[in-house]
Amino acid sequence: MPSTRIPSPNRTPARRPATQKGRAARTPVPAPGRTAPLAGRGRGLVGLFRELKAEVKRINWPTPRQTANLTGVIVALSAVLGAFLGLIDFSFQELFRIVLQGLGAAGFGA
Repeated sequence: MPSTRIPSPNRTPARRPATQKGRAARTPVPAPGRTAPLAGRGRGLVGLFRELKAEVKRINWPTPRQTANLTGVIVALSAVLGAFLGLIDFSFQELFRIVLQGLGAAGFGA
């Protein structure tokens, strides 16, 4: 009986590189408007820094007031979280102290 298995769309069969007699192998060509990284002596590196500068200009930077407000929120949340974790730590410490004292009174301790 023939196989009825359908190949997964995510898998593509392996292809052999196309070779033609008398022709050199083709090199990948970047998409229009893009340069290959480090394509020529330093051109890729210069292009990288140009693109980096353009990206930094597009960033929506917060105002100094927004920065101060967000910093205050982070400091407040850190203080609240620190106090909460300190309370949990203290609670467990006292719980274990009580349990160990109880075990010591029962004759398990030294």
